[in-house]
Amino acid sequence: MIPYREPTRQELTVLRRSFSYWGIFDYVHDKAVLVREIKSKDSIIKEVYLATIDCFKMISEHMPLSHTGLLVGHLRRRSFVPSMAGADLIARVGSDYPFVLVNQTAEALVLYGRDIMYGSIIDYGNLDNKNKNKNNKNNNIILIVLNKNRIAIGLGITTVSFGNKTLPPISDKKIAIKTLEDAGHYLRNEG
Repeated sequence: MIPYREPTRQELTVLRRSFSYWGIFDYVHDKAVLVREIKSKDSIIKEVYLATIDCFKMISEHMPLSHTGLLVGHLRRRSFVPSMAGADLIARVGSDYPFVLVNQTAEALVLYGRDIMYGSIIDYGNLDNKNKNKNNKNNNIILIVLNKNRIAIGLGITTVSFGNKTLPPISDKKIAIKTLEDAGHYLRNEG
């Protein structure tokens, strides 16, 4: 049995919308998108891989998908959540994606899996136009955490609303972003 498949029509629609949201739609248009389902106790995890068309042709059922493709994220219900490798790809080639830029102290803390305090945020972008809901609040938005050099160091979710390019008047010690995934996770679990 082949451990991967092409996305269904519904999954492909979700992925195309998500790729557009994250600003990588043009980048992935000539890539093969593959889904690998992993069954756990009570759910199915759907990993999303990108591979070049040439690599896609060479994949056999005995070759692990991670040897030929890049795990860019996971499909959860009707949404796509980037992986750390996907966040790195988005930060390098994407445009108009939600992000937050943090200072050096917060960078070190994020790499240890800690949350981001309001006072550690240097800049943010594309949060106000990415969430078009009824009450115009924009918390609970998944975003990419960048360091000063604009390198992806993690993924986070907002816990406060951000205004029109001015940070809201809240305490510097309040958690503004909860860290979902960080680049340091791989290093901590290496040994």
